[in-house]
Amino acid sequence: MKEVKGLRVDKSSALPLYEQLRQGLLSAIMDGTLPSGSKMPTEEELCETYDISRPVVRQAYNALIESGHVERKRGIGTFVRSSNSRGRFIDKQMSFAREMAILGLPHRTEMIRQEWLKGEDVRFGDITPYTGRVWHIVRMRYAADEPFVFVENYIPEEIFPGINKYDFEQHSLYAVMEKEYGVHIVRSLRRISAVLSDQVTAEALQIDINKPVILVENLVYDQQDRPIDMSREYLDAATKTFEFEVFNS
Repeated sequence: MKEVKGLRVDKSSALPLYEQLRQGLLSAIMDGTLPSGSKMPTEEELCETYDISRPVVRQAYNALIESGHVERKRGIGTFVRSSNSRGRFIDKQMSFAREMAILGLPHRTEMIRQEWLKGEDVRFGDITPYTGRVWHIVRMRYAADEPFVFVENYIPEEIFPGINKYDFEQHSLYAVMEKEYGVHIVRSLRRISAVLSDQVTAEALQIDINKPVILVENLVYDQQDRPIDMSREYLDAATKTFEFEVFNS
């Protein structure tokens, strides 16, 4: 087999070999080098390619299985786990299209509503990020033809004049920001809370009213530290989970 892109094993490092292998394989899964549903290299292939022992590979694979990133199918091999959960990407700010590409899921977007609003009416906690007009878009997004996330975005006209001319059923908002306006995402503030679904979110997510919904709020900043997007994302709490790694400093 060829080396997995970006995966290196350094025998002179103090980091255990299995942990180097686990981290390298996990990075390949997260960035789509090893896409959702694809077959992982066999233990024998990894041993031969990286000159490591089978117990090292087995320990790395067992850790990835335990964390839910891969699954072992008896008599067939080990595969990147297919999932429509939101969990792997809660620590990243990326477009829906990019997220679905990594998960390997077919997807589509339906525009529900779009309108101009007053920026002073938009709030993120105690922050009022805008003053001028904002373009408000409300969309329902589907993964594998199942409701995935109900999302609304508030985009400032001052930074993105003419933003209302783009079709955000067909185009990625963040791709348009980058390609057409030269604006790049640098950081974001994120708030996660549990709320009860109202009639609008219940109909969009195809659940009953007053059922638990996960609300993810984002305030996104660009390279000039300007707030360029405020979004609210609603996910069905019964079917979506969050998974992310936490490291001690």
